[in-house]
Amino acid sequence: MIPTYTPAHYSLDNPKLIRQFLQQHYFGLLLSQDLQLSALPLWFDWDSPTALTGTLYCHLARQNPQLAALQQAMQQGDSVKVVVQGPHAYVAAECYREQPQVATWNYSLVEICGTVRLLDQASTLALVRKQQAAASKALPQAVKDSFAKTAAEHQSDRATNLAYEKQLSAAIVGIAISINTLNAKMKLSQNKNQAARDDVLQFLQQTEQPQSVWQLMLAQGGG
Repeated sequence: MIPTYTPAHYSLDNPKLIRQFLQQHYFGLLLSQDLQLSALPLWFDWDSPTALTGTLYCHLARQNPQLAALQQAMQQGDSVKVVVQGPHAYVAAECYREQPQVATWNYSLVEICGTVRLLDQASTLALVRKQQAAASKALPQAVKDSFAKTAAEHQSDRATNLAYEKQLSAAIVGIAISINTLNAKMKLSQNKNQAARDDVLQFLQQTEQPQSVWQLMLAQGGG
């Protein structure tokens, strides 16, 4: 599948920064060859601590019609694509000290292409547990503590919990995608000189919330 047009100055190839991005933005769109798509949470199992190869996991509702397209892709060895979009921001032309300028949009995304494999019920259930554990790490400690107390209250009813898990695994299908190609596009004013980038940073810091585009610019040397 053809990747998004990415001029060289917008391409990011630093594995550490790409993996940090995907760790913070782990929700994306799964696109099959017939152009069906689904919005899904993602979980990555990398081949090594510094690799950009490995397996991407997600899961679909069993009733999702895209499942048939994924089954066909698995049988034929066709690729699927996952697009993970990060923060984006409008950059006003008026923010630059040097004029004239044109307004633009800064944004970030990662595209992943690979071959797909459908998981059985046991592997699907194991995947969901891993996804939940990974997502829970980002929660405030007070929230995690309250969840732990709630879980402890229900732990005694193990039979009910197991029955519910079996019901859950029958309603969804886990997806494993072997990562063949990965394209990271970070359009963050890299085509501007340092003074212009400083103008953009100042503008975004005044107009955006934390954990946003201007922080990506700083993290990737844009300031």
